[in-house]
Amino acid sequence: MKKILVICLILSTSNMLFASQSAEELANQKCGSCHLMGAITKEKLKNMKAPPYWAIAKKANLRYEKNEDRIKYLIDYALNPDEDKMLFPKETKEKFGVMPSQKDKVTEDEIKLISEYILKEKS
Repeated sequence: MKKILVICLILSTSNMLFASQSAEELANQKCGSCHLMGAITKEKLKNMKAPPYWAIAKKANLRYEKNEDRIKYLIDYALNPDEDKMLFPKETKEKFGVMPSQKDKVTEDEIKLISEYILKEKS
């Protein structure tokens, strides 16, 4: 019984932390080490390992008419990336490669929040 109580407390605490974190903070924390997030600096450009978030939003906006389809795509791609799913041209793939799966690094709810944020910022 004590174990169940401890697990419930941990889960509720993590949910409170997640709820208190803004989408922008979450995007920077979870995506910012590879994708260019926030203000553009020479250092960020030099260390960029993936397309910037605004380019991702632009490609998703061009490919999908409905916002819900854009979000579904971004969630699916982050968790199950594949060369055939890429929205970018061959040159982008050659420069950055295919994104590694984020399955154990970010939850589907977090990706949804991040997706909504980047699509809203660049629509």
